[in-house]
Amino acid sequence: MYNEEKFAAVEDNFIHIHGALLTDLGRIVDGEKHVFFESFPRFARILSKHTEIEDRLFFPALEKRAPGATRIVDLPHQEIEDHLAKLLIWSRGIDYPGQCQVRERLMCFERELEAHLLEERRVVMPAMMEHFSAAELWALDGRIMEFCSPEFMQEMMPWWFIHMDLAGRVAVAQNMLGGVDPDFVPVLCQWISDGLDTEAWLELLARVPALAQGPTRVEVQVAF
Repeated sequence: MYNEEKFAAVEDNFIHIHGALLTDLGRIVDGEKHVFFESFPRFARILSKHTEIEDRLFFPALEKRAPGATRIVDLPHQEIEDHLAKLLIWSRGIDYPGQCQVRERLMCFERELEAHLLEERRVVMPAMMEHFSAAELWALDGRIMEFCSPEFMQEMMPWWFIHMDLAGRVAVAQNMLGGVDPDFVPVLCQWISDGLDTEAWLELLARVPALAQGPTRVEVQVAF
């Protein structure tokens, strides 16, 4: 049975992060050579951290409640890791084979990663909601920062919002505002406003009024 609070507790980690990863990867696949060199190392860092958090936090917790629940999504990990490792080496200019071969590998990686992330959403996300209470899910979500350095968060958060549509920004903002210090709201506003025009920003404020505690749209633009 659908539970709104449980869904809110897991959607950031199984919908919105996944969406941002696929959006950024699609941009890299379609981009020129310089986009690959400039953007893939950051993409790889964020994907690797996301995988680490799943493997060290969410999946072990779920396995204790429902043994075997994550087995199906563990199977393609090695192929994805192999693609990631090779592409990361190339993005550093080591043994670069040419853009045609890079793009072919990127497209294969994109297909496998998308299938894997969709399977996580289909299998793992509902299992998390079934076997944990909303309070337990929020407690797990709150532990994410144990695995993330301040430097990583400074890189990841702006990247996350810029690769998210307005609906995603609304959902994530609502989830984050429930647990952050009010003094953090201006920083959240700076991150969440990046890439939005004034009309979209005003719509976001209308849907998440608590963001009005932060700077105005003009102030946010100046901050960037």
